Amino acid sequence: MPKRETPIARIRLARSLRRLLAAPLLLGLIGGAAIAAGLAVVGGAGGLVLAGAGGLLALVALLAAVMLLSVRLDVEESAIGVSWLGGGRVYPLSAGPVTRVRLRGTNASRLRARSGVLGWGIGRARLREHEPIEVVRLAPTATAILVPTERGRLAIAPATDDDLLDALSRAARARQRLADLVEPAAVVEPPPAGAERVPEPEPAPPPPLTGIERALLERRLAEEAAEADAAALATSESEAETEQTAVAVAEPDDSLALSPLPAPVAERRRRAGRLRGRIAIRRPRPTVAFVFVPLLAAGAAWGVGLAAGRMPDPGTDLARLTTLGLVLAGPATSIGAIMALAWWPRLVGVVVAGGLVASVFIGRALIGG
Repeated sequence: MPKRETPIARIRLARSLRRLLAAPLLLGLIGGAAIAAGLAVVGGAGGLVLAGAGGLLALVALLAAVMLLSVRLDVEESAIGVSWLGGGRVYPLSAGPVTRVRLRGTNASRLRARSGVLGWGIGRARLREHEPIEVVRLAPTATAILVPTERGRLAIAPATDDDLLDALSRAARARQRLADLVEPAAVVEPPPAGAERVPEPEPAPPPPLTGIERALLERRLAEEAAEADAAALATSESEAETEQTAVAVAEPDDSLALSPLPAPVAERRRRAGRLRGRIAIRRPRPTVAFVFVPLLAAGAAWGVGLAAGRMPDPGTDLARLTTLGLVLAGPATSIGAIMALAWWPRLVGVVVAGGLVASVFIGRALIGG
């Protein structure tokens, strides 16, 4: 890992503990259930193997929870550092504009993170299905700040956007001061006596704006433009109301003539009609509820076998195979569904369907004994 600089500011990230700890808690519960089933139900060598797998799963859940809770973000003079317990990553800053992207609500951009569920993500991600970026988002925030780095754009979800923009602006000014100190000032020697006077050079143009300063300037200009548009719209509406009042006074009461709507009002109504007629069709996204489906199916198959009195005798090879099949169809499939939610969301349905089919076949075999 590259050498870290002294941080300018530590940015407080937006966090949703309920969503961050949902997956580790579920993994811990599955691991605890596997330990209890291996020691109390299965027994023997198979039970020890199942209990060991459950203990390993519970340890992974604990480490994942600790790592997620320890994520920190520091803005340095020339880089952004992201650290967690046992590791970290440095993103060197590069030239470019700092922008804000909308991730929730109308006209939201699609963000698909490799690591993360329930609206949070960390590490590699894909923005708008085609741009590979890095993301540090620990809560399902409505927006994120995109910062240009040498490793691609970095999407950050801070608790307060102004804190991050202010820290990046201070980092840009610090780099500018360092560049001014490194470049030696030109020494102007007096011209010799009798030499022809050389005209003074024209003043140098002002230095270009940094990405942060440009973003702040664009935001201020956008706010001023929005205020001007709102004032113009209010003026046009007041004029339209005045014209409509004048027409109503001039026409008799029994007149059916319709005065045309002013251009701004008519345009707004046409735009609203187009928006109402547009139907947004989006691909359904898998949720955490899919994780519990294999567990319920395996439990149902187990209950059917007990209710029918067709469960194999404990200690026999058939009982061990039946228990192993139910564990693979239930808890193991749920673990696979969690992994698919985190890294391969499109495969969640395939994983869950495999567990359901296995539970159906096991239950059918128990009924038909």
